[in-house]
Amino acid sequence: MSGRIGGLRRRCRKGIAILTLLATLALALPALAAACGEEGTEDTGPLIHLAQLTPANFTYEGGTAVVTAEVEDDCGIQQVYAEISTSEGAYWGFQLLPFENINSHSIVYRGEIQVVANYQEWPVSYGVTISAEDTNGAFAQAFAGESEVAAAPQFDEAPYVSEASLGPPIVGSAGGQVKIGADASDNRGLANVFAIVTLPDETQKEVPLEAVNWLHFEGRFKVPANLGATAEKYSVIVYAEDDIGQRSWESAGSFIVAPRTGLLNAWTSVGSYFGHVAIGDTATRLVVVRNGGGPKTLPIEASITTSAASFALQGAVAGKIDFTIDPGERRTFAVDFTPGSRGFKVGSAIVSRSDGAQPDIVVSLSGQGVQPPAP
Repeated sequence: MSGRIGGLRRRCRKGIAILTLLATLALALPALAAACGEEGTEDTGPLIHLAQLTPANFTYEGGTAVVTAEVEDDCGIQQVYAEISTSEGAYWGFQLLPFENINSHSIVYRGEIQVVANYQEWPVSYGVTISAEDTNGAFAQAFAGESEVAAAPQFDEAPYVSEASLGPPIVGSAGGQVKIGADASDNRGLANVFAIVTLPDETQKEVPLEAVNWLHFEGRFKVPANLGATAEKYSVIVYAEDDIGQRSWESAGSFIVAPRTGLLNAWTSVGSYFGHVAIGDTATRLVVVRNGGGPKTLPIEASITTSAASFALQGAVAGKIDFTIDPGERRTFAVDFTPGSRGFKVGSAIVSRSDGAQPDIVVSLSGQGVQPPAP
């Protein structure tokens, strides 16, 4: 009898212990719920960090935009969604999904927007706002930014540029003006016609070209003096722009500014015609080259050659003689005419400057090849 009573007492003590544990848990659970804002207690709402919409710009063809945001909350997030509005009045929303866990309270959410092509003549913008709701019903919002889709390019041909030119091709060492011209047209309308002059130091100057008539445009570039000892080269490109910014161009070529040197000239001393010369015989004429520069100019390096097989320079190496001529100096060169057959022969003596400061000087030569007299 006493054994039954002892067992009953032990079972009662176990039951009391279990009831005590359940009661303790029942008290703890409301306290945990209260910590997350239930039953009227305070709750910290969600916080949105680093809301972002990328990229900020699209071509008219559109593409995919990415929306991301880091959301923080002390209890838990119920949902995060993006609200999109466009400059055309469209509006819609979609839910963002968890993408990366930062810590126990912060998660990065992510979503994508398919940005459609824009075939209008004006750009379209997309604005995105992020909204977050926690498990206790608290809300937060943040602006993620805007993306713009460019307007569709208008169907229009680029301008037409032709006959680009400049002159003179050689400017004296003191400088001067170069006239630049070109023909330009467009099937809608020209907004601007201009030239870009690239200087010897690679800097550039813009020269506006004004309409001379409905097709032709001209402008002038003021060339500075060349104080150096070598020629300076300038290059010119002519551009035309239409009313939507399309551009075409054509090179007008280049011009040079002579150094502080004089000009060369050349002539034959007793005429350029060698007369009748028997086949196999030789006649000689003199070609004179003069440097017309003043006493403050520099010497000129040049060369002289001949054209045509019947004419040859005395003392030439590989058909050419290089020389340097001082200001005011004259140099004389002997040219032989040796006909190899009967008939009238023509050729020339050609003087070329090494600095390219003036065009080649061409001195015409001629002679008559005849049959030698009988013995």
